[in-house]
Formats: sequence, C-alpha cells, structure tokens
Amino acid sequence: MRISFVTLGCKVNQYETQAMEKLLHARGHTTAEQGAPADAVIINTCAVTGESARKSRQAIRKAKKQNPGAIIAVCGCFSQADAEAARELGADYVGGAGERMRVVDFIDGLCSEPCDIPEPFSRRQFEELPAGEAEGRVRALLKVQDGCVNFCSYCIIPYLRGPSRSLPVESAEKSVIELAGKGFSEIVITGIEISSYGNDIGGSLTELVERLCKAAPDIRFRLGSLEPTTVTPEFSDRLARLPNLCPHFHLSLQSGSEGVLRRMRRKYTPGRYAEAVSLLRSAFDDPAITTDLIVGFPGETDEEFLETLDFIRDIGFAAVHIFPYSKREGTRAADMPGHLPRSVKEERASQAASVAAETRKAYLDRQTGAVRSVLFETETDGFCSGHTENYLLTQVRGSDLRGKTFKVRITGNDGDKLYGELQ
Repeated sequence: MRISFVTLGCKVNQYETQAMEKLLHARGHTTAEQGAPADAVIINTCAVTGESARKSRQAIRKAKKQNPGAIIAVCGCFSQADAEAARELGADYVGGAGERMRVVDFIDGLCSEPCDIPEPFSRRQFEELPAGEAEGRVRALLKVQDGCVNFCSYCIIPYLRGPSRSLPVESAEKSVIELAGKGFSEIVITGIEISSYGNDIGGSLTELVERLCKAAPDIRFRLGSLEPTTVTPEFSDRLARLPNLCPHFHLSLQSGSEGVLRRMRRKYTPGRYAEAVSLLRSAFDDPAITTDLIVGFPGETDEEFLETLDFIRDIGFAAVHIFPYSKREGTRAADMPGHLPRSVKEERASQAASVAAETRKAYLDRQTGAVRSVLFETETDGFCSGHTENYLLTQVRGSDLRGKTFKVRITGNDGDKLYGELQ
C-alpha cells in the first residue's frame, strides 16, 4: 500500500512516526509522494494545547477529504484524550499515545479490528521501536524515555502518556551505532521527560549520555528538554568532559515568577533555575540556553508577568518558545480561579516575544569573531545553511557541503541567524 504520514507536535511524535514508516517499509509498503493519493493515512496527533487538538481534528478531516476510500489511522495524544471524537471524524483505526506496533499491524492487515486503547497508567514497559531516521536528513532522533509523573497543574500529558518508562542502555547503544553506520552526523536524545530517564530501570540520564557519546565518538549528540533540577555540579562536570556533546541546553522554565511556578506545581524556583544556568555556563563555553514559556497562566498578575520579563532578560536566553496558556480539561489549572481573557494572553505573548528577541540578538552578537562547528543541512542558490554545535542557524557561501561539518568563522547576524566564512 501507499501510505501517507502526518505528524503533529513534539520530537517524540516525529520519532514514532519515522519508526512506523520504517516498520511498514520493511513489510513491503511504500510512502506516498507529497500530494499524491494514498491507500492509507497515519495521523500522529498532539493535544498539549487547545490549538494542537484543533489542528489534529483538522488533519483528520483533511486526510478524509484528500484520500477518499483510504484507511485512516489516528494515534497519539489527541486520540488518547478523545477517542470518540477521532471516530466521529471518520477514523478507521483509533489508537492512543502508545502501542505504535498496533498501528503498524492494523495497516498491514495483521489485526482486522482496532484494539481498545489502554489506560495510560497501565503502561509499564518502554515500547522499543527502530531508531528515528528521516530520508534526506543529516540529524536523527533517538527516543530513550516515555511518560511523565510530574503532574504540572497545566499539563495534560501525564494523563495521556502514563508513567515514566526508559529504553535500556544497551538498546540505546545499539541504535546509536546503527545510526552512525548509516551516515547520520548528529543524534538528538529525546523523550517526554528525559530528566527522569532510568528511574524505572536504574541508572541516570548522565550515565546514558556518557555511554552513547563514547559508543559513537564521531557523532555529535544533542539533548532534548531538561528539567532545571537535573542540572547539578556533577551533571555539568561529567557532561562537559564529553567532546561530542553539543553545548545546547533546553531548560523548561514556564514562568519567571515564583508565585506562578508554585501554582503551576513546578519543582524549582527562579533562583534554582538561575543556579542551573550558572552551572552550565561555568562548565561549558558560552552554551546556548533555550526554554519554553507560558504566559497568562490563571491568576498571573501584571507584577508576576513583569517578574517573568525581568527574568528572561537576566538569564539572556538564546531562544524562547512562547505559548499563551491553554486550558486543558482534566488538569488542576482548568479549575483554578483567575483565567485571563485571550486578548491579555496574546498581548503578554507579544511583549515576551519582544524581550526574547532582544536576548537572542545579544547572544548572536556575542558569536561574531568566534569559530563554530557547523553541520550543513541545506543548499540554495549558492548558499549553504546548517546549525552550530550551540544550535544557531548559520549561512555561508559555498556548495556541496550538505551532511558535512566544517569550521566557520562567524562574521555577523540578522537577529535570527548567523553569517560566516568557511575556515
């Protein structure tokens, strides 16, 4: 069969879609060309925000309209949260936020009836899937963890993904060696909450990263999102000894106000977050610190929002992903008093974006004159672009650089990306 794949949401979803595609190719199926009709469509959905859920519904409708008569298989967080809605939209198979092999078996005809979606907290074993690899890419994904038990008051994901489960180190090493053999130059270590890696099987994220970096010394590794409390003196010191670990750390913030963080049920204060950043900056040479931010959380006052803006400036983030608070039924925050109007949330998102643009420009300006290692990914009209080890998009004049890593002297920036010259 010709199969079309649609992925919404996070890198974990991207990894899982790539794994399903690889498994189906091994069973003789092919991927439909972009825009061509398909015999089956697999839609891997997201539900982290209300907008994500809307896009998931829209993707199902679009697939039905563009592929009349095709098998429509829906999986992911949206269908875990509202399976009935997915069925009403016309899905032939409705799966949840796990059990990707069931999707593959259904498409392949090995099971004729959709299975019941398991209750999330019944999931106790990590589902091992092939390493994530997308054709034509130089960077691969490696999912090492699933689930979350942090239960932040705004987040629906723990109720959809279930408890934390970890990929055994030996399996992770095997996947890394396989990806290295296929020519990938960078591997992103990802999961729903990778800071909890090893809690169920023993070990720690630090030990895992050390093992993987040593298993493939010619590959550079990048970490997914981390909880700030993960960063300790030992964590920073041990990881700084790994020459192929990228100095780019995405530390989830959500708010720079201690009061808002408390209502969010985050497990740190702004002071502890700042301490984590200080430790990383002491151990690594000007690492990129990036983050996520939620504005307009229930009850967030003008003063608390200004505290957040000041904190963004003080930290000096390389990039900030900003989200207006989205009410998710079933979470503690949904029932909190003080929900703010959409107009207020949008205005605060705009203000935060302006401050984040300032801190990004300052970080980019600091790169001028530095020599960075750039993994090139695209080539257009005599220019090649790729990312530095600290994940800054960089453009140079050149050709035939894709998939290669070169030293580049940074000469300037446009506020978003760097420009440089090959060394």
